[in-house]
Amino acid sequence: YTPARHRALVALRCASSYRPFNSVHDPFYVAEVELLRPGTKPPSSSTVSRDVRLIYAEGSKSVREYFK
Repeated sequence: YTPARHRALVALRCASSYRPFNSVHDPFYVAEVELLRPGTKPPSSSTVSRDVRLIYAEGSKSVREYFK
């Protein structure tokens, strides 16, 4: 576990499953995170939004290079 991997997983889950960024505040999700790793705080919805944008921006560079 690392906070960065957790954030990446949450961002990918939201993006690929069309989940809202604020789903990280869902009480059941918060309880699940606490159950699996006590003391871990889920990222904020604004952090998830920013991470999705960054993943998209970096991924689109790879796609652009691939098609050159």
